[in-house]
Parts: sequence; structure tokens; C-alpha cells
Amino acid sequence: MIEYKWIPAGVTDSSFRNIRIDVFVKEQGVNEDAEFDDFDMQVPHLVVFQDGEAVATGRIIPYGENTVKLGRIAVKKDKRGLHLGEKTVLELLRKAKEDGAEKVFIGAQTHAVGFYEKCGFSLVGTPEYSEENIPHLDMEMIL
Repeated sequence: MIEYKWIPAGVTDSSFRNIRIDVFVKEQGVNEDAEFDDFDMQVPHLVVFQDGEAVATGRIIPYGENTVKLGRIAVKKDKRGLHLGEKTVLELLRKAKEDGAEKVFIGAQTHAVGFYEKCGFSLVGTPEYSEENIPHLDMEMIL
């Protein structure tokens, strides 16, 4: 069974932190100090549970008038291929729209661009850039 839990802004929760440590720090080599930033205490986080286990996460950051940026979307390695990434993105988009967003941005790791295109995002046209030595491209969606 899939359950969605929204962690309110200002609340530190080990479930989203542990997923991000596993995916970004351990798998992708991101420095832990760089992985966790000021937004972690300022914005809500989504944690997706499958049969009671925290398996995916993401967050929504205000990004201008009626605009948000999705970020830190991660799925535990042993749970990939089960459409949990798609479910996570769809729930983030649902919440963003419910909260009044009309436009959504994402800085997609280049290997995940196809995934985000399937979710409805389009490339913005900006050049590739690096975050923590990982190549990214900007994408957007109009809700």
C-alpha cells in the first residue's frame, strides 16, 4: 500500500533525510553538508511510504509568483522500477497546484530528463550546468 506523508516546514524528519543520504550522499557522492540546506527547514517535504517503509521523497520550494521548484526527488535504490518516482512527482505536482502554483521548475539530473519528460516537463533551453559535479538541465511545466 502506498501512503503519502507531508512533513511540515520547520520539522526535521529522519525519513526524508535518510532517503536523501542513501541516494545523494552515498550513491551519488554529494557532500552531506551540501545536500542539506536552509530550505530543509523552510519548506514542506513529501515522504512516500510503501507498506510502512519510507521509500521516496521530494520537496517544493517557492520560486516566484505562482511558481515553485521541485527538488531533492529521490527513490531508494532497491525500490526503483516500481513507478514510485512517478507517484512522487505526481503528488508534488498535485500539492503545488492545490497551493496555487501555475508553473513548476525542476533542475533535472541529465540522466533523468527522459523520466521528467514522461511526467510532463519540457526542457527550458538553458545550457547544461553542474551541481555537486552532477550534470543538470532546467525543465518546466505549466499546470
